[in-house]
Amino acid sequence: MSRYEGQKVAVWGAARSGIAAANLLVRLGASVVLSDLKENPCEGLDARVSTVFGQNVLEGARYVVLSPGIPPHAAIIQQARDAGATLVSEIELAAEVAKAPIVAITGTDGKSTTTEMIRSICRGAGKQTVVVGNIGTPMCEKVLDVKSDGVIVAEVSAFQLWSCGRFAPKVAVVTNIADDHAEYFENDKSAYIAAKKRVLDDMGPGGTAILRADDEIASQFETPKGVERVYFDATPRTEGFGFDGEWLLRDGKKIFKAEDIPVPGEHNVLNALSALAAGYALGLDEEGMFEGLKAFRNLPHRLEFVRERRGVRYIDDSKATNPHASAVGILALKAPLYVITGGYEKGLSLDPLLDALIATKAHVIVTGATAERIERELSGRLPCVKARDLPTAVQMAAEMAEPGSVVLLSPAASSYDCFKSYGERGMVFQQAVRDLAE
Repeated sequence: MSRYEGQKVAVWGAARSGIAAANLLVRLGASVVLSDLKENPCEGLDARVSTVFGQNVLEGARYVVLSPGIPPHAAIIQQARDAGATLVSEIELAAEVAKAPIVAITGTDGKSTTTEMIRSICRGAGKQTVVVGNIGTPMCEKVLDVKSDGVIVAEVSAFQLWSCGRFAPKVAVVTNIADDHAEYFENDKSAYIAAKKRVLDDMGPGGTAILRADDEIASQFETPKGVERVYFDATPRTEGFGFDGEWLLRDGKKIFKAEDIPVPGEHNVLNALSALAAGYALGLDEEGMFEGLKAFRNLPHRLEFVRERRGVRYIDDSKATNPHASAVGILALKAPLYVITGGYEKGLSLDPLLDALIATKAHVIVTGATAERIERELSGRLPCVKARDLPTAVQMAAEMAEPGSVVLLSPAASSYDCFKSYGERGMVFQQAVRDLAE
């Protein structure tokens, strides 16, 4: 019996995850009110769900399922707590009814690529596999479709984790912890870190926590009793998963050639190490995993090759939504760089971005809300020009770039200053590149 059966549940936020949560709840026997601050057509919503628009309503609900867009400090959160309601995350709700084991991936960088690598590895090993969570498809939408011998691979963000009351994946991967989403957590880094650590807190005996060994924060996360801790980093480790510069290692044993990873860069070696660690934790067939990893294809807007024009390659790394992620992508490329950067102002330190730009002696074109701050920080250190918008930045870069170089979109910021998502930003970049005359 579900704890929601016969209970009144409020779902706040009528976007895709809210609709999926509401639909699952009525299937579990709950009485559900879905509300949102703005009108939403709610396509695919179960007819048994009541809706309210113009405000988020509680209406005596025992449980409240929160949209990830509602931050912890929102006044309405405290109102719900004062009324005695229990906060529930959409991923927590789904996990409670999951039949298949859940692999949860969190961290600041590399989550989506690692998630998709794990999907490829699981499928290569012959497992029914679905990918859900922050990567696009709500877990509530797919959780009942996966049989007990399948695998649910979930990218989970701090936005989803902080409101979890209980969330216990079979395997949890923490890719790294760097500065991000300061505004969401009111510039409280400890709150952001605590939200990331939340992926580990309810794990049970027999679970596996896969932690980045050279990350000062992630490596020190405590885990519950009975949870195995497995470490990975890009050094020739004799325990856990490592890298000797040519081979990926498991407990010092060579298992997979780095040149067989279909995507470039040491950061993708790290992603592959953590993905393979997850596969071993699940007990998957080794050869099947290796074939699955070889079949992996890079995700859109993650160092995605767009076009070569007049000897210049154009690469879309719109998914680099913080300075640390941008730095990783910039340092992965071994050609003269013309970097288009800038975006929504999150108040993060620019140091990782600046260090990478300076180390690669990049030419820089800035645009978006952070443009002036980046331009100011680079003054006198690197060539830097400002563009009024992204298509203009592409045109300027095309005029500057020499044959043999790379024009890289690497925003180091979220997209919300000018775009709905990093995906839309990436598509605008790609279209601008395609529009360049031969």
